[in-house]
Amino acid sequence: MRTRPRRKVDLDITPLIDVLFMLIIFFVLTTSFVQGRVEVDLPRGEGTPPREDRTLLVSVKADGTVLWDGTPAASADVPTLAARAVAESRDVLLAGDRAAPYGAVAELLELLRHEGLDRAGLALRGVAVP
Repeated sequence: MRTRPRRKVDLDITPLIDVLFMLIIFFVLTTSFVQGRVEVDLPRGEGTPPREDRTLLVSVKADGTVLWDGTPAASADVPTLAARAVAESRDVLLAGDRAAPYGAVAELLELLRHEGLDRAGLALRGVAVP
């Protein structure tokens, strides 16, 4: 009896390798984009608010205007007002509006620290602002 010659079955895995390389490239690219994004979750203030009788509230409105204890203050007057607060040894609470430019708040905080107000704090959500 004559047997048929067996055919060799070849499995071409080239397309499989191509697909695997494409998947590897896809995952490498997408994970690098995800790691590049930094999310910042600001802390909630849960401590006790500073004493109201000695606390000076300095606010920065959304348009960048500075309010010194509720009254508008020009940027040229801030060093004088800060020196007065240092002389009275008052605590300062800096409250920046959510829509205020970050640079304006940071610049004001740096100016207060430069004038000697080392006890300046930032107002956060959850803390009662006097």
